[in-house]
Amino acid sequence: MYFGWRAKIGVITPANGTAMEMEFHQYAPDGVATMTQRILFEKVDREGLSALAERSVEAAKILASAKPDLLLFGCTTGSLINGLGYDQKLIKQIEEASGIPTITTSTALTAALRALDAKRLLISTPYSDSVNQAEKQFLEDSGFEVLDIQGLGYTDPNCMPRTTVTEMYPLTKRMLVPEADTVFISCTGINVMDGIQAMEKDFGRPVITSNQVSLWYALKTLGICETTAQGSLFRLL
Repeated sequence: MYFGWRAKIGVITPANGTAMEMEFHQYAPDGVATMTQRILFEKVDREGLSALAERSVEAAKILASAKPDLLLFGCTTGSLINGLGYDQKLIKQIEEASGIPTITTSTALTAALRALDAKRLLISTPYSDSVNQAEKQFLEDSGFEVLDIQGLGYTDPNCMPRTTVTEMYPLTKRMLVPEADTVFISCTGINVMDGIQAMEKDFGRPVITSNQVSLWYALKTLGICETTAQGSLFRLL
């Protein structure tokens, strides 16, 4: 059968890992193809994330030649590092360069939080405190209350692919407080989607991840209301 006969998602992703590709291939429904363009990522700090985002525009021009139906800049902090509205600025630049409708992970995140009617968040990440504070500011400026955000302190992007649910689960569980209505595990570079269903049972509230919200919003944008993925968010497709 024709590759991507329902839709083709073009993913612009940091070069260091494979988590987004793996999880998209695993959970995308039949007929939805994922094509990727990798970009250099040197350090998980404001300078490195800003450079990554700038490279996404050139990457979009290359990926556009494969004729995807939708482009995704698949990096959470890379698409929010310069504050509220930065994701929309990147979307405009990528769309102008490629001629293809575009979303980013941070755009998907805020859409997912609103769909879940989330108000008070707990966020766990593999990032440093400075990057966490940028993410916290973006989400608070977007209208959400961040009760706590904690990370593993990594600034080397090669650490992200080695970060698994076995690290993120205990970090997240230690943060739980009754007031929080939603848990967000941030970073497209980590493989944690397989743990969402168990974490929702254990934590007693919706749990979302960067790759999960990216896939959910991509499918929603494409008008495809199906996936094999588990979790509260995907029940809203």
